[in-house]
Amino acid sequence: MVFSDLFSSSSDNPTALTTSEGVRVQSLVLIRWLAVLGQAFTLLFVHVTLGYDLPIVEASLLVAASAVVNVLVTLSQKKTARLSDTGAIIYLFYDALQLTGLLYLTGGLTNPFSLLFLVPVTISATNLSLRGTLFLGFTTLVVITFLALYYHPLPLPKDELVLSDTYIFAIWAALVIGTLFLSGYAWRISSDSRRMTEALTIARFALAREQQLSAVGGIAAAAAHELGTPLNTILLVSEELSREFPEGSDYAEDTKLLYTQARKCAEVLEQLSTKPDTDRFLQTDAHHNYLPLNSLIALVRDKQRDLGKNIEIQSLGDDENPPKLYATPELMYGLGNLISNAAEFARNQVKITTDWQDRNVKVVVRDDGPGFSEEILSRLGEPYTSSRAGKGGMGLGVFIAEMLIRHTGGSIKFANHPDGGAEVTVQWPRSVLEKAAPQN
Repeated sequence: MVFSDLFSSSSDNPTALTTSEGVRVQSLVLIRWLAVLGQAFTLLFVHVTLGYDLPIVEASLLVAASAVVNVLVTLSQKKTARLSDTGAIIYLFYDALQLTGLLYLTGGLTNPFSLLFLVPVTISATNLSLRGTLFLGFTTLVVITFLALYYHPLPLPKDELVLSDTYIFAIWAALVIGTLFLSGYAWRISSDSRRMTEALTIARFALAREQQLSAVGGIAAAAAHELGTPLNTILLVSEELSREFPEGSDYAEDTKLLYTQARKCAEVLEQLSTKPDTDRFLQTDAHHNYLPLNSLIALVRDKQRDLGKNIEIQSLGDDENPPKLYATPELMYGLGNLISNAAEFARNQVKITTDWQDRNVKVVVRDDGPGFSEEILSRLGEPYTSSRAGKGGMGLGVFIAEMLIRHTGGSIKFANHPDGGAEVTVQWPRSVLEKAAPQN
């Protein structure tokens, strides 16, 4: 294995979203150059300026070794490359061992620079895999313990500073606790951040797909409008030609076939043009998608017909003054996820209740299934929270739905109905949902 292979970039390996993507080579190289300069300056200052008799040759060789490794990594990798998870762990593992060697020669844990042991494990916790972080954390605890027992004392003047074993133990305990706490805290925060970023990425892909489907409907409607006039001309001309040719002639049969096929095309175009309220033909132009609330709910419901559940819509609002809104991909996909989840877990029926007043619009989705478990209920809306663990569910459906609903200005609440089954309540201010213009 060559040196460059050991630190191969993770970007060449198409892994899942939840895996670590490594660390940029340039970032680690820069940090190590700062460490090399700091170590070299400290050794020279203490040995030359302060006059302490340090094992300067051995310590200088360790610093030079770090510089050489840094040069090799720089030459073997592009500046834009990212180290694989394994490569970055080996890189940081070497840093921990190099620091151990320096501290062994310069006082062990009595050296105040022993605090630098926290750097490699913190970098790993914020950027690398849990396995790598545990490995570096264990390594750090081992070398800290080693340095508490074995080291070359600092050549301090007699009686200038005497550090007791109790103090050294206290330093060891502080470093151990600091390593465990900082690495655990950093891992938790970065893990939450990564999960949220990954979930948002998946949500953006889902929304983009919904927008593409909507765009296809818009293109179909536009094509229907543009092709209507020339197709009517073809119908008229073919009908006139069929009258000109004698009955039973080859030309008469051809013109009749032409007229029949053109009529079929006209019927398809008529369907595209006159039924924009079906989900198949929703258009990107919001003015063609301006629908009553119950019509939009019906469109979303129709997409879930293949789940084999009875999905009922009940309206409690004033039928003479229903809210009208634009069937945006956010609404269609957000409500669709909620209804799809309800239909999947329902035993037989899903009930969708719509209600509206002058200020608020509310949609309640209730199923007759087992309801939300208590441990899931308190965490619903977080990414990768699912009651379908091990059954193919990623736990992103509810998260994506909530994110899209909030993007439209609504709020969402999860609960279990007193009579059984899960109940999801979505509510919007009517002034926000019922916009005066698409761009508002």
